[in-house]
Amino acid sequence: MNSHDTCKRCGDCCRSGGPALHRQDLPLIQDGTIPLADIVTLRAGERAYDQPSQSLKPLDSEILKLKGRDATWTCIYYSPEGRACGMYDSRPIECELLFCRDTAAITAMYDKERLARADLLPAGHPLLELVAEHDAKCAPQALEEAVKAARRGDAEAGAALKEMVVFDQEMRRLVAERSAMSRDITEFLFGRPLRTLLRTMNVNVYEVGGSIRFDFGTGEK
Repeated sequence: MNSHDTCKRCGDCCRSGGPALHRQDLPLIQDGTIPLADIVTLRAGERAYDQPSQSLKPLDSEILKLKGRDATWTCIYYSPEGRACGMYDSRPIECELLFCRDTAAITAMYDKERLARADLLPAGHPLLELVAEHDAKCAPQALEEAVKAARRGDAEAGAALKEMVVFDQEMRRLVAERSAMSRDITEFLFGRPLRTLLRTMNVNVYEVGGSIRFDFGTGEK
C-alpha cells in the first residue's frame, strides 16, 4: 500500500472538531462508551460549518457532535500532548471513514442517518417536554433575528433577547439542580448556551447589578 493511502494520525481532523454522530454510533452511546455529557447538540437553524461546501450555513436539522475541549472544537477525546485518540478502537463512524486525502467515503454519508436527541431519550421521557419548550422559546433563528433588530435600536427586540438569555440560563440551572444529572448534560439537552451563540454573532453578554446587558461589538449596550 502506498504510504500516501494510510492515515498518519497527525490529529488535524481531530483538532478541526469532533465527529457528528450517526445511527451506526448508537451502540457506543447505549453501552456508555460515549456518555451524554460528552455530546453537544447543534440545533436546527443554528449556523454551523458545513464541511462539504466549506461554508457557514444554518442547519436544516439538528446534529449531535462530540464536544470540544479547552474552549476549542478540538475533539474531547483527542490528546494534543500525546497526539492520540482516547477511543480510537471504538471511534464513531465518521472517524472511521474520514481520510483527509480522499474524503469521498465521509462525504457520501455525511448527512445520512444522523442521530437526534429524540433518538437517545425514550418516548415520554419528561426531559423531552423541557427540550421542546426550550427550542420554542430559544430558537437559534429567533435569536439571530432579535440580535439584528436590537442592533438597529429596536427596544422590544432587546427585551426579547434578554428574556431568551435569562430563560436559557434558568432552564440549565434548574435541570442541573433538580435532577441527578450532571450540569455537563445540558449541552446535549439544550445545545450550546445562548451566551456562546451570541459570541459567534459578536455580541457579549454581561451582568450589571443583577441585570443582563449586551455589548453588540460596537460599544452599543
